[in-house]
Amino acid sequence: MEYVDFSHVPELEDALLIGSFAGWNDAATAGTWAIRFLMNQWKTEELATIDAEPFFDYTESRPRVRITNGSIRRVTWPSIVLHAGKAPIGPERQPRDVVLLSADEPQLRWKSFTRALMEVSARCNVTELALLGALVGEVAHTSPVKILGTSSEQAVLRRMDRAGVERATYEGPTGILTVVHDAARHAGIATSSLWGMAPHYVSATPNLPVAQALLDKLNTLYRLDLKLSDLTRAARRFTQRVSTLVAADPAVSAYVRQLEERTPEDESSGMPLAGDVSGVRGIPPGGELPTPEEAVKDVEEWLRQFRDDTGHDS
Repeated sequence: MEYVDFSHVPELEDALLIGSFAGWNDAATAGTWAIRFLMNQWKTEELATIDAEPFFDYTESRPRVRITNGSIRRVTWPSIVLHAGKAPIGPERQPRDVVLLSADEPQLRWKSFTRALMEVSARCNVTELALLGALVGEVAHTSPVKILGTSSEQAVLRRMDRAGVERATYEGPTGILTVVHDAARHAGIATSSLWGMAPHYVSATPNLPVAQALLDKLNTLYRLDLKLSDLTRAARRFTQRVSTLVAADPAVSAYVRQLEERTPEDESSGMPLAGDVSGVRGIPPGGELPTPEEAVKDVEEWLRQFRDDTGHDS
């Protein structure tokens, strides 16, 4: 199989592939971090790699180097790795085969890349595909996280309605997430996407409330029996910490109050306010939860930038 190297021969049935791509598709790394969370919660192992060389511009996604005491110890190249495991489903906790994908968004040859991913899906008997993404918008961090959804299946759209997922409406530039969604739809795979709305003024990564909201809706739609209590508490601490920082600045506090007072008719229909805001390298390598202080370490810098942009003095 061109571009694909399997670690072992997959023996999967009725598999659910859950994926996210860092970069333009994933504000504040909420989606890709959510995949890391799933890798930690389920026992997964490496299933396959897709050769990154044809699909990445290394001047955009540069390799990483580790130098110790004057010696180069390691050069790490961008990679596209899929992991496989089993997830308990429903109240009976019946196991279901899952495939997890978390990678940077490729810069090159998207059609070839999606064909390779569809070949992997066929080889692994993937029957459903769930994609996670995030975008930035003019929303308050104190408001419930809005989740937008798309699906190739009317039954899933109805489940989204019941779960409080707003059906997305959008026309304009798009990313690899949508291209993969469309390719899977044409391949006959039931495909859905969930997009979380992240406040544009909170630059800290990962945005735990958005990641938690994505996983909560994913859990509801696919009956995954996820254990989210620890993440929910961490997301709550994240929000409290941001509120503390915002309260200390009158200009920012006034701006957030304006966002809180907006009506649904005032809100954006979901169009991103910016492109790549992900900072993918902020994802903890093992997916461990950061402390609230670590997760909001960039907020103070944004507050300074906000004052500079608006002319407010500190």
